[in-house]
Amino acid sequence: MPPSSTTVIFFLLLLAVPLLPTAAAKGRRASTTATSSYRRISWASNLTLLGSASILPGAVAIALTTNSSDGIGAGRALFSEPVRLLLPPLDPHDAPAQASFSTRFTFRIAPSPSYGDGLAFILTSSRSFLGASNGFLGLYPSASASDDGELADVSTVAVELDTHRNVALRDPDGNHVALDAGSIFSLASASPGVDLKAGVPITAWVEYRAPLRRLRAWLSYSPSRRPEKAALSVDVDLSGLLRAYMYAGFSASNGEGFALHVIESWTFRTFGFPNSSRASASPIPSPPPKDQASFKSPLPLPANHHHHHLFYKVLGGVLGGVVLLVIVVISSILWLGRPKGTKSVEPTVLFEDKNFRGMLPMEVVRTATKDFGSENVIGIGGSGAIVFEGVLPSGSRVAVKRFQAMRNCSKAFDSELHAMLNCPHHPNLVPLLGWSSSEHDLVLVYEFMPNGNLDSALHTKGGATLPWEARFGAVLGVASALTFLHDECDRRILHRDVKSSNVLLDAEFNARLGDFGLARAVSHGGVPLATQPAGTLGYLAPEYVHSGVASERSDVYSFGVLALEVATGRRPTEKGTAVVDWVWSLWGRRRLVDAADQRLQGRFVAEEMRRVLLVGLCCVHPDCRKRPGMRRVVRMLDGTAPMTLVPDKKPPVVLKSPLNQTSSINTMDTKNTAFYSCR
Repeated sequence: MPPSSTTVIFFLLLLAVPLLPTAAAKGRRASTTATSSYRRISWASNLTLLGSASILPGAVAIALTTNSSDGIGAGRALFSEPVRLLLPPLDPHDAPAQASFSTRFTFRIAPSPSYGDGLAFILTSSRSFLGASNGFLGLYPSASASDDGELADVSTVAVELDTHRNVALRDPDGNHVALDAGSIFSLASASPGVDLKAGVPITAWVEYRAPLRRLRAWLSYSPSRRPEKAALSVDVDLSGLLRAYMYAGFSASNGEGFALHVIESWTFRTFGFPNSSRASASPIPSPPPKDQASFKSPLPLPANHHHHHLFYKVLGGVLGGVVLLVIVVISSILWLGRPKGTKSVEPTVLFEDKNFRGMLPMEVVRTATKDFGSENVIGIGGSGAIVFEGVLPSGSRVAVKRFQAMRNCSKAFDSELHAMLNCPHHPNLVPLLGWSSSEHDLVLVYEFMPNGNLDSALHTKGGATLPWEARFGAVLGVASALTFLHDECDRRILHRDVKSSNVLLDAEFNARLGDFGLARAVSHGGVPLATQPAGTLGYLAPEYVHSGVASERSDVYSFGVLALEVATGRRPTEKGTAVVDWVWSLWGRRRLVDAADQRLQGRFVAEEMRRVLLVGLCCVHPDCRKRPGMRRVVRMLDGTAPMTLVPDKKPPVVLKSPLNQTSSINTMDTKNTAFYSCR
């Protein structure tokens, strides 16, 4: 996500005080650019179902069509509350400000026995209209349908996933992704890069950037790894079709075939509105009458108002509380104590039914880990937290990180949760599934990574040698994750403990950066406070060790050490020699690729090996001002940017006080060194 987008911060409470139900999964944070809210809602809540759409048993998914001749051949599922997409201008001569939006959903199309027309993600101005089948995906009326005044006023934008070629509708083939903007005749179409008829879960990402006037879509068999290249990219201005409020959801039809079109999980998000107090001037209209199938009582949308106004209102409701109790009350009334009559400028709807993310009952966690049984221990975190393997009632394997509810552990727990929720979604970060708290325990629940961590994969004796393809992918993946944390979150996330044991490997050996117990969130352009240096020796940047001031450049240094470790198979310090010094000496003698791990037996791409080693040296430059940012690191690794020049000899380092005072460090240890502040 770009810096202009917004992300919610949830406050997890560390006391054994019961939380109000709505406070557990909701939160609010003031932003200089925009505001947003996240809600997690089950499939059985707050949905409008039309036509053949139904909720599958156990509310595990939504079926848009039936696999028989029953029903009308088309179905639609919409979130029952409208989402704001346009903001009226202050100056009537200006155009309305429009939101950008993004969505991610996992679907499958199961033939029975033949295929239908396909399905589509939609934004529509009507919560009651359902279009025709026979190739129309329930989006628009057929050519023979009457065009009454109500239907003529319906505005629809759809990204269709088409499994049936209809020549009359100008379909290119029976397996394509397309953009429909106000018409069933697609504005653009392309190959999805996957087989929509495979009958297996497929994940789609759709993103519209209003400032760029560009819509893109990606599809993948992996639910967490979005392809680098979009399957569909269309330059289009949707402002003429978007209304102030529209309904988001899905539509599908069977036409002449019979297939189940199932949505298994869904995330939808709006972002990019300017921060404005005029939100209350345009309240969300009243919901339509409660005569729709499966219409439930709507959950109230969060309010949007000035940060200081909310602050004083919150404080006014917390009379007489002790400090820790104040935190509890604030976290609750941020959500419940908002003023009446105001609505959010930027509502955000989030569905995550396949992998619930939110508060979990501690009883569920204890059952999953067999009451934190010692036989389920799989590791120990840097903050002393114990990690257990567990199995949720759904059958999903999870990694449960258990902290003791005491001061130091609570701080690490709070830092990790805060960091993960401030910037949660990236294919190279370990996904947080939920959390829990009790009087004695604080728990984070993560997706289980079956292939352990990178440290074990590289250094376990007697084990299989990690192949170069997986190593190069790991380096590139961690670089991508750090770029995301440093540049693309609302607040800069400094990991402060990048190392091989904190890089986990999923079932496909994709790298996932984890363990955010030492992480810090800092505003873009802000300076973190000096602290006692934290992290792991061998990975720590010299200026961070000296000053205690972490920065994105100290994360870059740690990444550089990690890159050299992956390429060489050597630990940061081995046999009394630092891997940084060893590789730099080989570079100076023009023997750089000789640093490659001998266990690979030459089975690597020489140019990729050279890039990883040179990038590693760039990142561990003693002068932090000369280290590249992580975005450039990614481009150097993938070959789209030239390499930064690396001196033949490692430059000297001198540690001086940042205040130009005499350093307290022994001069014997600081000879020929220099301190460079990266503030």
